[in-house]
Amino acid sequence: MSNSNPVSCRRVPQLLRHGAMLLMCFLATAAISPVLAESKAVVRNASLTLGAGQDVYELDATVDFTLPEDARKGIEAGLTLRVVYEIELARVRGYWPDATIAELEQSYELSYHALSQRYLLRNLNTGEQQDFGSLPAALAQLGDVRGLPVIDADLVKDESRYEVYLRAVVDLSTTPTALQWLLFWTDDWSTTSEWFKWPLRP
Repeated sequence: MSNSNPVSCRRVPQLLRHGAMLLMCFLATAAISPVLAESKAVVRNASLTLGAGQDVYELDATVDFTLPEDARKGIEAGLTLRVVYEIELARVRGYWPDATIAELEQSYELSYHALSQRYLLRNLNTGEQQDFGSLPAALAQLGDVRGLPVIDADLVKDESRYEVYLRAVVDLSTTPTALQWLLFWTDDWSTTSEWFKWPLRP
């Protein structure tokens, strides 16, 4: 006489199938993630010089942005690309930690307007907005920083040494409520550039 339970025997293959499906989904996600995590932001060059009035130091910089194809499709589907330029000015103090003199954030949002089929680039600090016919053109403008006021010249003393730091923070995780289902992927699209550092000589 057998003590086997027919119902339990039937459940074992079902559990194995469900387990196999979950494992396949996990492996597929792990395989896809490295491909999606290709967003890049690289500061190519940057400088801080006195403006025409000689009373404010202004930033000029070139930043390259690279987005994977899925991120580009996400923008067309309604996601908003947010870029924040973080700028720091520090006074070099030798054996002591450098003293931060000024910190500044310049924020932008890039979105796609489906009705006009134009890409909208908005400066969140000033409210100024531009539109472009292609995403590469909008990204090129976003990475071309010119004449951005950073600090009053009076705060920079001739007898001191300074260093300037710049980096770009890219975020695609903010979505409208209707697009919350895309949040799973947007974490892989966010990125932060390395700090770009250079000396400032008054």
